[in-house]
Amino acid sequence: PLKGANSSQRNAWFKACPDRWKVIVTLDWGDDRSLATELETVILDADAAQWPSLEKKLVGVLENPECTDVARDFVVRMLRMIGSPACVGTLKPMLSDPKKADVARYALESIAGEEASAALRDALGSLKGAPKAGLIGSLAVRGDKKALPALKAIAADAAESAEVREAAQRAATALSA
Repeated sequence: PLKGANSSQRNAWFKACPDRWKVIVTLDWGDDRSLATELETVILDADAAQWPSLEKKLVGVLENPECTDVARDFVVRMLRMIGSPACVGTLKPMLSDPKKADVARYALESIAGEEASAALRDALGSLKGAPKAGLIGSLAVRGDKKALPALKAIAADAAESAEVREAAQRAATALSA
């Protein structure tokens, strides 16, 4: 029903269907992905003025205790496109969970503002190994010079894994340039 439809037609069709925001919470591997595709289309077609209300709905999905891992990954990918500092508080706790840290940091990399950078910096002490190295890379991608002292300390810390020390050194070098 969406093929060839304009933005207004898609939104009207979308509104006439069951509440996708409640259904998306249960998205799992092997499920019909058309619902996720429809939500993504609505988000991609939205004007910037509509992003705050869509962001609020996406955050509501993440905060639902029944939210599956697959739904969380999908929702966070959508927040990467339209997220603002308003969703940082929901993403920040995910950074301390090695299973959720990668997807959360990908979204935070794209969210403008000091809130996202601070969330990433604050999580440095909560991860180890590859998730921490990835987090360090996200700080470098954001160009977060406030992270330099912590990165230099991590690069010099013999208690850190070689992978983490190397990531910290690369990030520190990039941020010092």
